[in-house]
Amino acid sequence: MSSSLVMPLESDAPRPKWTFHIIMLSIAVLVTALSFLLTTDGPTDVVIPWLNIALPPTCSMQNMAGIDCPGCGLTRSFISLAHGQLSASLAFNPAGILIFGVVLFQIPYRIAQLWRLRRGLPAWNLNMVSLWIWAPIVVVLMMQWIGKLAS
Repeated sequence: MSSSLVMPLESDAPRPKWTFHIIMLSIAVLVTALSFLLTTDGPTDVVIPWLNIALPPTCSMQNMAGIDCPGCGLTRSFISLAHGQLSASLAFNPAGILIFGVVLFQIPYRIAQLWRLRRGLPAWNLNMVSLWIWAPIVVVLMMQWIGKLAS
């Protein structure tokens, strides 16, 4: 006797996106912690202060083509912000302030999302809000990049 009812596989059932929120929370905490722990030395170097070791440059566009990418200076901008140096942060990359704010926002937001999932509530859907936040950030990134290329 065959049954027309098919039992769904365990992998077919919708599961909460715990992993995604945990990864995003971990990245935000790590970026924030490194911003406070690392220092800048001059206009280009990021330094591990307790070892006095400069980290190697990470921009592929700078390494291969010799020009800055739109994101160049974001690490140094984050570090400057974490150390209370607003003018240095703006000089490294003006969009750094906006993106650092987004990174900091991820910490309470992801904790709240995990709390909601744990209670069986649906996760908040902030896709449209995210678009309205990232659109001006991309504009600032591109404007500062075009300004760098022009000068």
